[in-house]
Amino acid sequence: MSGGTEHEFKLRPIADGDSFTSMKCGGEQYNLLKVFARQKAKKYESENLSRTYVIQDLTNKRIAAYVTLVCSEVRSKGDADDLIPDADYNYPHYPAVKIARLLVDERYRSRSENSLGKFNLGPTLVDFSLGIARNEICPAVGCRFVVLDAKRDSVGFYERRGFTMLDSANNKASENPVMFIDLHKAT
Repeated sequence: MSGGTEHEFKLRPIADGDSFTSMKCGGEQYNLLKVFARQKAKKYESENLSRTYVIQDLTNKRIAAYVTLVCSEVRSKGDADDLIPDADYNYPHYPAVKIARLLVDERYRSRSENSLGKFNLGPTLVDFSLGIARNEICPAVGCRFVVLDAKRDSVGFYERRGFTMLDSANNKASENPVMFIDLHKAT
């Protein structure tokens, strides 16, 4: 993976020697994402609670971005009734993969609201996550959706990647609204 002539990137699973201390999260709203990466990502990995993947800037030898994935579900009664209106599905939840955390170091983010990213690291991690769900999880077990809890200022980013906000008044008013993509319909 290359981001121009001056940076070379590698997408890989988190490793014991990875350090997140030099990551610049770019605002107080992202501090918890950095704290998770520094304090819990490796522990959760070893306990099979989540899987974290990093994009390492090989030129600067630092972590430029990461994504953490977990198993999840979407309620099929109440807020999510309209997700699959024709489904004859007798369980109270639809199976899903959750993008639990995604952070791109501010030095690698886009400077333009309309751009997909200076180095495209955020979109790369979203596409990678969808690929894992579609190509590895769906063929092995039932999984219909990829879901996430978006930060309010990231909703547009996820909409450009094909995600839809769960259509309920409570969700739309939430500080971290739930967004989803239907893997059965996504290309």
